[in-house]
Amino acid sequence: MKRILLTSTALVAFAGAAAADVSFSGSAEFSYNDGTGFGSEVSITGTGSQALNNGYTASASLTLTDNNATPNDEVVAGDITIANDNSSITYYVGMDGTGAAYLGDPLGKQGTLTNVFETDTASTEDAGITASASLGGATVSMSINAANEYQIGVSTDLGGTDLSLGFIEATGAFGAAMSGSASNVDYSLAFGSNDTYGLSASTTAGGADLSLDFGDAGWELGASMPLGAATVGVTFDDTSAWEVSLDTSLEGVDLGFTFDSASAWEMTAGVTAGDVTVDFATDSASAWSVDATYDMGNGLTAGVGVDSASEQYVEVDYDLGAGANLSLDYATSVDINPAEDIAAGTTVSVSFDF
Repeated sequence: MKRILLTSTALVAFAGAAAADVSFSGSAEFSYNDGTGFGSEVSITGTGSQALNNGYTASASLTLTDNNATPNDEVVAGDITIANDNSSITYYVGMDGTGAAYLGDPLGKQGTLTNVFETDTASTEDAGITASASLGGATVSMSINAANEYQIGVSTDLGGTDLSLGFIEATGAFGAAMSGSASNVDYSLAFGSNDTYGLSASTTAGGADLSLDFGDAGWELGASMPLGAATVGVTFDDTSAWEVSLDTSLEGVDLGFTFDSASAWEMTAGVTAGDVTVDFATDSASAWSVDATYDMGNGLTAGVGVDSASEQYVEVDYDLGAGANLSLDYATSVDINPAEDIAAGTTVSVSFDF
């Protein structure tokens, strides 16, 4: 019955689609693992848009995802939007829209700058409806979620400087963020209502890349520069912690090395010879890993790996073309292969995109 209702809804929704721009895309994967049995995941996305007679455009998207490995794990997400050049209103299916008070990613070392800057907490719960409009060179946005909590955001461009303001009604939190460039320095500045603030800046001087990360959570300085065929980097922060890094390539071998104030170090090496690539890593804790891949041609690729914990894997991938792939994998533990996520045991899988 659910499939019948879904089909009927789709037919009604896309009636007259000849006059609209409608497209479908998706992906599918089927697998068998000798420990967990059969599994599958299918995701289909439909999008459509239609120019209206009053200067507005109506658009909608809907994604249906079914993971057969987890019972009842069906996800529906999407949005419905009506917009013109100056304003828009969007209803989010599945509550997957960002609240209007979200001002961008946190600033480096400072972590989260008040709940105004978070995207994964209740204070910025995904928006149910978001509306925005351009007013006097600024964009004003407002969102409301299922709990009828609203957020307000304002953003504008002040002659090359981006400025954003945000307010969350439920908590009374507010914040501001500003970013731009001045005298060859790129900078981002932000503050929040709980006395948090942060400044990040970067520039290039004398062939070296310099960076500063400063705020209520402390500070960190960074620098890197080329020395011959190598690149040397160093960081130092308010806790007197430091790290030195070196990256270079010697006769086709890529080498990397880091050493820090806790006397911890890590070394990596990678080499490609024809169709074979080998990567090696080790560290001060005596952990190590070796991974190798071999391009056998005709769409066939083989891989093998082992580490200091005696975990190992073997895989063979066959590129069927047009986004389709056939894989045979064996692994002694989950996700040991750095190139892809594979389950423990022997797995055969077929995947494709459309």
